[in-house]
Formats: sequence, C-alpha cells, structure tokens
Amino acid sequence: MDSKQVATIIKVYGGRLAMTCPYCNNEMEQGIIQSPHELSWKRGTKRPVLGRAEFHEGSVVLSKLSFMKGSAVVAYLCRECKKVIIDYSDEKADLNQR
Repeated sequence: MDSKQVATIIKVYGGRLAMTCPYCNNEMEQGIIQSPHELSWKRGTKRPVLGRAEFHEGSVVLSKLSFMKGSAVVAYLCRECKKVIIDYSDEKADLNQR
C-alpha cells in the first residue's frame, strides 16, 4: 500500500482521524506505539544483536529516540483483523518530531 492509498482511507470525523482497514474495511482506532528505545523497521525475521537502525542497511526509523521521552509513533489498530498500520510518510506520525 502506498502513501496515496493510505491518505485516501484516512477520514476526519468531528475533529478526530479515522482510518478504514484495507483488509476488512472496518474503522480502525487511532493510538500510539511507544518504547523506551528507538522504534525502527529492519529487514529479516531474526532479532539483530545491535538494535539501532543505523547499523542495518535499508532500515527505516519510525520514531527517533528522545532520552527524556523515549520514542512514540501514531498507529492505527484493527481489532477485527488484528493488524496495525503505521504511516511513516507523515512526519507528524513520529511524536518526537512534533
């Protein structure tokens, strides 16, 4: 799914954002995923010894680490499909960038 597709399924209802699940078309809940560590995506299925994204080619930082606040990113949850979507094309998704 590209960022244009994600943008078309995000709607505003009375000042709050809602996303339609691309798998089942139910409304998803907006929330956050947080960690005391950097949040990043890395290729593969094995947990790397060195966790920071800078040590892994092709990695994507979802939320930069703040030593005072940890890291946090906006995410959408579908309870029906048990899927979570993070749209990292929106810089505002990284709560440490706000």
